[in-house]
Amino acid sequence: MAEKTPRQTAGGDGAEEEARKAAIAAAKAAIRLPEVRLVVLGWRWPGKSLTGNTILGREEFRLERAAEFCVKRQTEVQERQVTVVDTPGWFSAQDTPEEYKQELVRGASLCPPGPHAFLLVIPVGMFTEVDRARIEEHVSLFGERVWKHTIVVFSWAEVLRNISIERYIRREGKELQWVLEKCKRRYFVINNCIFGEHPQVARLLERVDKLVADEGGFYKPEEVEKEKKPVDENQNSAKEVRELGARPKQNSGLSLSKAMEVEPLAN
Repeated sequence: MAEKTPRQTAGGDGAEEEARKAAIAAAKAAIRLPEVRLVVLGWRWPGKSLTGNTILGREEFRLERAAEFCVKRQTEVQERQVTVVDTPGWFSAQDTPEEYKQELVRGASLCPPGPHAFLLVIPVGMFTEVDRARIEEHVSLFGERVWKHTIVVFSWAEVLRNISIERYIRREGKELQWVLEKCKRRYFVINNCIFGEHPQVARLLERVDKLVADEGGFYKPEEVEKEKKPVDENQNSAKEVRELGARPKQNSGLSLSKAMEVEPLAN
């Protein structure tokens, strides 16, 4: 009997440790943000704006326009206040104008005190080294810490048919693997053909809950400000954009009629 006592005690300690771990896991799972702030990133025309509309449950972002400015929309989703900021998309093989990059970064400041997650929308298809480099170029504008708050959202996954997303990821090789490793393999598959109330939106918001629990909070835009180099005082285009909101930029080539079609930023 004396020999059994230590083993019983050890077993009890092991059970307590397991219970403690289970309690921690349950606490993380129980976190449900009453408000969710999201910034959507990606190429032009990969389903980026459509993903924002799917999350909000209605057409808030105009799909027919090539966004040159950030657009912010808010609504209640799954009994939560959800803010989605759609950002200017970058080109696949063309250099992104500097003013577009400045506007892209501004998107993080439109949902104060900071976004809970960045949704990096990647359309399912051939993923190349050029694609990887373009993602690195533009996501890095937010600083290295942005990856801790990033979820890859695969759009157009319907084309895979009977191929699983895991098999697709393996098939695309090291370039796509690099992106997923940067954001700790957080990814989600969204079906933008399904509009309105659908469980996929609730599941995506739960992923955001888990991200916030794992990373200990939201992304703080001021973090990237510390990493920036001093800006020439004569370069005031970014300041003008912040002060005036969405408006035609100088030398953008937009006609007046086109400029009037640009959606203003929501307050």
